[in-house]
Amino acid sequence: MSAKRPNCLAVFAGAAMTAWLLTSAPAAAQPSPDAIVDAFEAVLGPVRTHRPSHPKGVCAAGHFVATAEGTRLSVAPVFSGQRNTALIRFGVAGANPNASDTARGTRGLSIRFESAAGDLFEMANISAPVFIAPTPQALVDGLLARANDPATGRPNAERAAAFAAFVAANPSVGNQGRYLAANAPPASFATTPYWGVNTFRFRGQDGQIRPARWVFEPRAGVERLTAEQMQSLGNHYLADELRRRVATAPIEFDMVLQFPGPGDDLLNPTIAWPDNRPRAVVGRLTVTEVSASPGGPCDPISFMILDQAPGIEMSDDPVLQARASSYAVSLSRRTQ
Repeated sequence: MSAKRPNCLAVFAGAAMTAWLLTSAPAAAQPSPDAIVDAFEAVLGPVRTHRPSHPKGVCAAGHFVATAEGTRLSVAPVFSGQRNTALIRFGVAGANPNASDTARGTRGLSIRFESAAGDLFEMANISAPVFIAPTPQALVDGLLARANDPATGRPNAERAAAFAAFVAANPSVGNQGRYLAANAPPASFATTPYWGVNTFRFRGQDGQIRPARWVFEPRAGVERLTAEQMQSLGNHYLADELRRRVATAPIEFDMVLQFPGPGDDLLNPTIAWPDNRPRAVVGRLTVTEVSASPGGPCDPISFMILDQAPGIEMSDDPVLQARASSYAVSLSRRTQ
C-alpha cells in the first residue's frame, strides 16, 4: 500500500487515542461469574438444558476473509487475508427455546473462526447497537429486580417498584428497549445488522493500537417485518427461511469496524457511538450451509474465545471482561 494513499482513519487517530486515554480506567470490582449466572437463574429458573440467552437458534457454516484494510488494521490471524472457516449460530432472544420469531427482541449472530493453522477466535453479536447493562453489577441488579417473588413465583408490587427504581438509577439500561421498540423485528436472519456492542483493541501492521467496535452488515440489505407479517408468519419461520435462502445462494455480511471520536464512552456498552464516526470494512462473512435441524455442532460451544492477542484484545469494558467466565459457568451447569 502506498504511503501517499489518503486514509481517513489517520485523521482521527489522535482523537481516538485521546478518547481512549480519557475514558479508560482500572476495572472496578465485579460480581463473580457464579453470581451473574445465579441472577439469570433467579429470573429464568435453573439453566440446565439450554443456554440462558438466545437458546432458540440454528447452526450454520461458512467462511470469513479479511479485506486488505482488515489486514492493515489487525495482525490477528483472522485478519491475515486467508480464508478462515466459520461455524455460525443464529439465535432468537429470550430464555425460551420456543420463543416467537416475531417478538421484539434481539437476534443473535455468534461465530467461531478457525484459521488454516488452527487459531480460534469467537464472538457473540446482537441485532441492536447496545447492551442491556453498563456493568456486570448493573446486570445482576437488574435481573434480581426483575425476578418474581420467590415465595409465590409471581410478580408483585414490591418487585415492580424495585425494577422501576433500578431503571431510574440506571437510565441507559433502557436504550436497547427503545431501539427495539422503534425498529420492527428482522424479516430474516440474513437481513439485519449484528453489533458487537463492546470495545476491543486492534493492533495494526504499523504497531498502532486502535480502539474499535464492530458490526456485521447484511449485503442483502436491511429488511424488517411489516405489521401484517408479524401477525401472519407464525412463531417459527426464521430457521426455515434461512435454509431456503442459503439453498439458493450464499448469504454475506460485511464486517465493519467503527472508531470512536473525542468524548465517546469506550467502556459502556449501553451507549452507542454516533453514526458519523470513521468506519472501515475489514472482512466478509459468507454463510454457505445451514443445519437441517436445531442444535448441531453449535450446541456445545459458548463462543468464549474473545481475542486473538495481540491483533485483537479485549478492552477494559467490565461487561466484556466478565463475559467469558460467566459463559463458562453457564456451560458447566448445562453439561454437569
